[in-house]
Amino acid sequence: MTCPDDSICQSPGALRAPTLQIHPSRHCNLTCKHCYSDSSPSSRQALAVETVRAVIADAADMGYQVLSVSGGEPFMYPGLGELLAYAKSRGLRTTVTTNGYFLKRRWLDPLKGLIDTLAVSLDGPPDLHNEMRGSPKAFERLSVGLNTLGALQIPFGIIHTVTLRNWQHLPWVAEFAHSSGAKLLQLHPLELSGRAHAEMDADSPDQDVLSRVYLLSFVLASQYLNLLSIQCDLLHRQYVEANPELIYSAENRPEDQEQAPAKLLSLLILEPDGALVPVSYGFGRAYQICNVEQQRLAAAWPHFVKSGYPEFRLLCRRLFDDIVQGNIHQLFNWYEKIVERSQQPALVELSA
Repeated sequence: MTCPDDSICQSPGALRAPTLQIHPSRHCNLTCKHCYSDSSPSSRQALAVETVRAVIADAADMGYQVLSVSGGEPFMYPGLGELLAYAKSRGLRTTVTTNGYFLKRRWLDPLKGLIDTLAVSLDGPPDLHNEMRGSPKAFERLSVGLNTLGALQIPFGIIHTVTLRNWQHLPWVAEFAHSSGAKLLQLHPLELSGRAHAEMDADSPDQDVLSRVYLLSFVLASQYLNLLSIQCDLLHRQYVEANPELIYSAENRPEDQEQAPAKLLSLLILEPDGALVPVSYGFGRAYQICNVEQQRLAAAWPHFVKSGYPEFRLLCRRLFDDIVQGNIHQLFNWYEKIVERSQQPALVELSA
């Protein structure tokens, strides 16, 4: 399924606009059970504004079109406004992913005109949302905040993490999103990374649930046609087999490496420790482009294209082969699978 606002879309490869996704800090006011980055109130890991600004500058020069800010909670990062303003000055579209706690005018007014789209995380009806967020006030703050976004006419979408326990509430989630004024509902299956490893293993959706979610996403897309766009972050084996470049698995020709960086790699991820990696948070460090606290992106890119990029494509091709051979379930979250592969030392050794 395609995504009309690809600044917050998780579609791999050809389905997304070239995006620099930054996680400048792991500081957050909540301790969510499913947080992929282990962000929390006690975490102070963060990048300097000047460091992130340099990455944005290089990415803009390399053809990237979107700056996507996540976290931690971006509204708690002191340099958020400066980074968004700089990105806009370089012609980038901007999106910010938030837990919805800070959607008040005191935080939104200074960012007027700097955010093209807000992505607000919602985990289900009030009780479920509050439980996953670890706060009895989380849903109330989010709900009031969405009303504020509507009053200020700030475009927003809803990102919903699908679990074994909450998937049956998808019709409620879709209606809540629509009635609140959202233009997009993104359904993202729970990934057992970060804090979810310890706290949500039993809530991971199985293949039966993923199949139901996949079909239900089409039903909801039809129901809310022209009212609410639905994005489901699941790929089907047959679709991937027919479109290998979607997951960087077509034949990698030497002449292709002469293309602009944004054509070769549609998604760059900047993590709070300075690591700049391909396509997804948590990607194995053996495939990182550079650490931006030690080297500029522009300076590191030529070496990555000659050495790291072919390794990355080989990794993707191996996963593609497993998908086609039926070693991967028919429906899957490609980001989760490729991150798992990237963290396996044996694969790195074989490709060295």
